[in-house]
Formats: sequence, structure tokens, C-alpha cells
Amino acid sequence: MKLAYYPGCVSLSTGKEMDRSTRAVFSSLEIELEELEDWNCCGATHVSNEMVATGLAARNMSQTELDIVTSCSICYSNLRAAAMKLEDVEIRAKVNSVLEKEYKGAKIRHALDVILEVLEKDDQGIVVPLKELKVAAYYGCLLSRPPGVYSPEYPVVLEKLIRILQADAVDFRRKTFCCGGPIFMPKEEAANETAYRILKDAKEAGAEVIITVCPLCQFMLDTKQRSVEQRYGEEIGIPVLYVTQLVGIALGLGPDDLGMDMNAVSPMPMMERIYQRMAEQ
Repeated sequence: MKLAYYPGCVSLSTGKEMDRSTRAVFSSLEIELEELEDWNCCGATHVSNEMVATGLAARNMSQTELDIVTSCSICYSNLRAAAMKLEDVEIRAKVNSVLEKEYKGAKIRHALDVILEVLEKDDQGIVVPLKELKVAAYYGCLLSRPPGVYSPEYPVVLEKLIRILQADAVDFRRKTFCCGGPIFMPKEEAANETAYRILKDAKEAGAEVIITVCPLCQFMLDTKQRSVEQRYGEEIGIPVLYVTQLVGIALGLGPDDLGMDMNAVSPMPMMERIYQRMAEQ
């Protein structure tokens, strides 16, 4: 399988572990990624002009005829939304009038969807079964938007993948709540409280790890976790991994391959428990 790869801006900065683990997992699954040669910002939520955002996304999508995969749910949502807008003949004509390459249509896929498709057909690549590992699947806002692929009310795709990895998906009632990231700058206190409630809910559900598909969610739940603990005087201590990092563990990839040193809350104790349980079985 060969796919075009859109890394997104965060993969070059605070989300390097997302990019590194994506490349490592896809290589392990023998999926060839061809990075878009001259990609730009997807037209993320801070681009207030809708036509400009659509044009930015179209410029990326016009570079290939392959299906385009991304690991970032923000990029995934923006590219899909743009592709839907570009079905309008007038919008497409207006956008194409300023593009170097004509946009002719595109199929956008999330890395989660591709990985699940491969492992559903053949899970023999799993060399480290994640038995007894209790995983909280955190979706956030954008994976299910725009609608048409995943249920916005009750998505189950992450739980499905968790079971294929032989782990236990915990019942996590705040799995589709906003992480608070979009209001972090103007309303930091409210954002911190939102993150605290999500983390506390996961802990009370018995989770040993939270998985996410969004770098903004990763920032709020992982990078900000220590400050949230200090603010509320409560130790949480739950590692938050990108879904590609968790899959990588099950595929037998090492911490360096998956960028585990970049996680704020170290996942190494959790990984040691995984290997210990495996040795005892």
C-alpha cells in the first residue's frame, strides 16, 4: 500500500513524537508513505477566512493523486472539510484560479483508520500483546468532524483498535469532551479545569494510559498534566500517548522509534508493566 503523507505543522515542533511514531508504525506495517513535496499549513482553526483556509488545504491536496493520510485530527478535519467545500463548482473554480496545480479531488484518511484496516486483516504483526493494559480512548472534538466517517456522539473506532491490540478499553464518559485547548490562551483557568476533569475521569475509570489522536489534546493532557496536578493538589500520573505510539509498542518497536522521550509524563513504567505481564504469561 502506498499513501501520500501530510505531516502537518505540529510534526515539526511540539508533535515530533506523533510524526516519528507514525513513520515507524507505517514502516513496520509495510505501508509506504510519500510525504507531500511542498506542503503548507492545512488551514487550521486559527485561519478565520474560510476561503483562505480552503485554498490552503486545496494546495496540499492538489499535489498528489494518492489517498492522503495524516495523524493529526485537526489536519484531518480541515482537509476533509475543505474537500467537501470544494465539491461546490464555484468554490473549486475560484480556488483553482490561484493554484499552481489544479485541484481535482482528494480522499483524506486518518492514520488510525489505515492502521485499523491493516490489523483487522492481519494482526500477526502484534508481537507484544497489551494484555490487561487498561486504556482510555480519548477522541476530542475533531476526529468525528465533519460528519460522515466516525460517530460524533458515540465513536468506537479507538476501542476497536484497543481490543485488536489485546488491551482493555475502559469506560470513559468524557472521551468526546473538548480538551480545553482552543481556549487555553484567553481562558487558561477554564482550560485547565477541563483537562483536569478529563484526566480525573480517566483515572477513576482505572486507566493506565490515555491515547489521543490530536496534538492539541496531547498538549493539554500530557504536557500540561504536571501544572494541572499542582493547581488541584492531586497526583494523576497517567501517560498520554498518541495512538501510533501505543500501536508501536504492540508491534515491538522501541522507545526511540516512537519518540517516548518526548512525552511529558514518562510512559516507561507502563511499558515495563507490559513486558512484565507478557513474561508472566
